[in-house]
Amino acid sequence: MSRFSRPSASALGRFLHLGGTGARIAGNLLVQRITPGKSRVDWEPVGALLGDTLGQMKGPVLKLGQQASQWQDVLPPPISKVLARLQNQVPSLPFASLEAHLQRLYDGQLYELFESIERQPAAAASLGQVHRARDRQGRALIMKIQYPGIRAICDADLRQLRRLMPLGRLFGTPSARLESVYLELQRAIDQELDYDAERRNIERFAQHFADWPDVQIPFAAPELCRAGVLVLEEVPGRPMGEVEQAPLEVRQRLAETLCAWLAEQAFGMGLLHADPHPGNLAWSETGGLVVYDFGSVVPLPPRLLDAYMQMFAALRGPSAVALEPAFQALGGRQPDSAPPHGLYRCIHQLLHPLLQPGAQWDFRGASLHQQLVELFPLAMSALGSLQPASGTLLVNRTLEGHYWNLYRLGACLPVADLLANHIERKRAGVQPEQPARGLD
Repeated sequence: MSRFSRPSASALGRFLHLGGTGARIAGNLLVQRITPGKSRVDWEPVGALLGDTLGQMKGPVLKLGQQASQWQDVLPPPISKVLARLQNQVPSLPFASLEAHLQRLYDGQLYELFESIERQPAAAASLGQVHRARDRQGRALIMKIQYPGIRAICDADLRQLRRLMPLGRLFGTPSARLESVYLELQRAIDQELDYDAERRNIERFAQHFADWPDVQIPFAAPELCRAGVLVLEEVPGRPMGEVEQAPLEVRQRLAETLCAWLAEQAFGMGLLHADPHPGNLAWSETGGLVVYDFGSVVPLPPRLLDAYMQMFAALRGPSAVALEPAFQALGGRQPDSAPPHGLYRCIHQLLHPLLQPGAQWDFRGASLHQQLVELFPLAMSALGSLQPASGTLLVNRTLEGHYWNLYRLGACLPVADLLANHIERKRAGVQPEQPARGLD
């Protein structure tokens, strides 16, 4: 794992850094295309440049790269491979730089509380890095440590985003709706920087899923936590990025557990763990699910859940016309604009067969994302009718992330029947059934 110097917190400096990288990538592609005898683009240097830039910059820019890494069959393989490494293998801050910072946070008593701290990080990510440690009782722990100055870096990126927000008005999106989406993103970043809030999220989820044998959530050690330092139990598990090596029965069990866990969050808690990229999930040899990083947890209020349930019913029903009131319920339609019925028909045609009673959704075989990419021109033409729906940014990120996790698992599941069961129980006020135990 390579090292990095502390990135700039200047909004202009970060904009110029990212813009310069974009210009270098464009120049590289142009040279390749005009080179005589070159029949196809070599994406390796492009991926290396992009990965190095995002890894060095940290902050929200890196988080976008981590999210994009899940688009396995959409991006060129060399770029997808480089971005996948950004999930937990990005340049790390030398521990010598962190050690002085930690000593200040622990009032000079760092090694009176911890027996040892591994100097080599176990992982490095967008907002901080992780080090294994042991306390004086010998417990195996994980220290999640924010990069010093990361707050200023996030503020710089948010300032740049706010400057770009007016571009959304070119598509007719009202200023108030753009502002609500910006505030949603700002709240999400603020939440991820609040390790005390993350500790409370962990405690709440751990209590709720305490009786679920196939879901493991590490406990927090509050007496060892400090501002910008979250100390957790070390729960071993194999990275989700390696899950394709698991036997089919393990992957199927894991997919079932993942779906049940997600549905229980939505229908039982009214909350969602909203950062499901593979670096935050692990698995056991028996198909158990290990969940890390509760920095992004989004509420799913009844109004919004009802709107998603209405969308599910519309996609399952016989006519695409029902999508119009569903989009309105979600807040995704601009007032006084013509409904994009052509787009509705295409979306309905893609998803309707997958959501019928008894239908098995083969995530790998259906390759739904490839078909959705083909709808991009039609979606662009409908931008004058659609608008960002406030409150759905992180919910949609969660659903997209789990789509890719299920694709990675090669899952084949009766998704419609599972959802219909939860919706029926929700409306009847009946507690959902707990999933069966994992493989023995």
